[in-house]
Amino acid sequence: MSTSAEDNDYKQLYESAINKVEQLQHELNQLKKMIFGVRQERFIPADKNQLALDIPTEQSAAVCNVLDAKKVTYVKVVKQDATQARDSRHTIPSHLRREDVIIDPDHIPAGSKHIGTTETEVLEYKPAEIYVVRYIRNKYLLPSANETSSKIIVGPLPTLPVAKSMMGPGLLAQLVVEKICDHLPVHRQQQRLERDGIKLPYSTLSDGFAKTAALITPIYRALVTEVLNADYLQADETSVPVLDKDKKGSTHRGITGSIRIVLTSCLSLIINPGVAEKDPQKC
Repeated sequence: MSTSAEDNDYKQLYESAINKVEQLQHELNQLKKMIFGVRQERFIPADKNQLALDIPTEQSAAVCNVLDAKKVTYVKVVKQDATQARDSRHTIPSHLRREDVIIDPDHIPAGSKHIGTTETEVLEYKPAEIYVVRYIRNKYLLPSANETSSKIIVGPLPTLPVAKSMMGPGLLAQLVVEKICDHLPVHRQQQRLERDGIKLPYSTLSDGFAKTAALITPIYRALVTEVLNADYLQADETSVPVLDKDKKGSTHRGITGSIRIVLTSCLSLIINPGVAEKDPQKC
């Protein structure tokens, strides 16, 4: 009986020692996390005013006993998309003109049979062509009995966007698109034209831009009317430095307002420098 009792005592002491070791190991891990862990994993001390849970200290290690944990493993199978199996490069649009270059092997032995082709498409770019349109107007001398009062007729000259300008509609449109859509200043476009041997003064280009903008003013006003008559609008504004020859100084503060129709995504840009602070209704 005494031997059995001693065995039970040793067993209890052994289990108590094991629990104590696990408890100390758990506290050591928490201390290491507090000292060496990243900021998100650092130990946060308990609040003194927080009531403690009714869990005995000796059972804390037993609750988090890592020996009883089971290791779960899984294999993640990624299904390959059909498009990923193809060439990773983007597909070249089909509407572009194709220029074929036929390439044969350097040496084709006699008796070889053609079995097919391998195609590789490469995007190419041809610089825009700047050319001159000559309007050749024929002149005719009308028949007349009196040679001293003869009449001459000439073919009519087509109406140009900017009168007495050497820039045609295509060049003016490109000037506006590059400045507004591509944010390319006029002096940059002037430098690009000079590389092609065309020297146009900055004043000529800027004047052409201003007069072209004036021509499309009715379209802009119709767009503004459509936007302001909508039931649901979104608006935003930002300040921009504006040059104005009528005001002193290099630049002054202007307001760029953007108004959008939500349902149709129609956008109208309203620029009215210097008045937004005094009267926002005018901007």
